[in-house]
Amino acid sequence: MDERNQEKDLVPRQESIFQSVSKIISSLKDEWEYSGEITPETSLFTDLDFESIDAVVLGSMIEEHFNRSFPFAEYLASVGEKEVRDIKVKDLVNFIHQNLENQTLEN
Repeated sequence: MDERNQEKDLVPRQESIFQSVSKIISSLKDEWEYSGEITPETSLFTDLDFESIDAVVLGSMIEEHFNRSFPFAEYLASVGEKEVRDIKVKDLVNFIHQNLENQTLEN
């Protein structure tokens, strides 16, 4: 196995990232009226009634969990440019996975 594949193996799989993100969201959702299950299709702003401050808190908790910084400001800005201004959990998981992979390859 070459060095690049070994580094990729250090990045958590998307399912593992989803489980972590889901737990973080669940720890926050006591403040909301959402009682459904958090799935990859759950929308942060539509389903969970996130406010922008909630997204900031979630981002901080994700950074703390993974012990690294993510470009959340740029990510949220790109979401704001879309026709549908919402984030599905699966999109957040993809963003985290891609950034973890990129950071691992850069080191």
